[in-house]
Amino acid sequence: MNYENVKDALKELVALNSPGTTFGKVSTIADSGVKTGERKFEVKDLQESNYELLANVCDLLGLSDIYLDEEEE
Repeated sequence: MNYENVKDALKELVALNSPGTTFGKVSTIADSGVKTGERKFEVKDLQESNYELLANVCDLLGLSDIYLDEEEE
């Protein structure tokens, strides 16, 4: 999801990373977009979500080079 402003993106990051947040199951989806099952939520899922949100914040601040440079390394 892309946010329109930094405040909304940061609010989502705080909510995702709050100690009281609990996570259920994650849907597994085939390349065709068909749901094939569910699996336990893992730390990697949180990392991916955080990365997407942080990249969105970088875009909103005009600092896309922060994560684009990282991908080139």
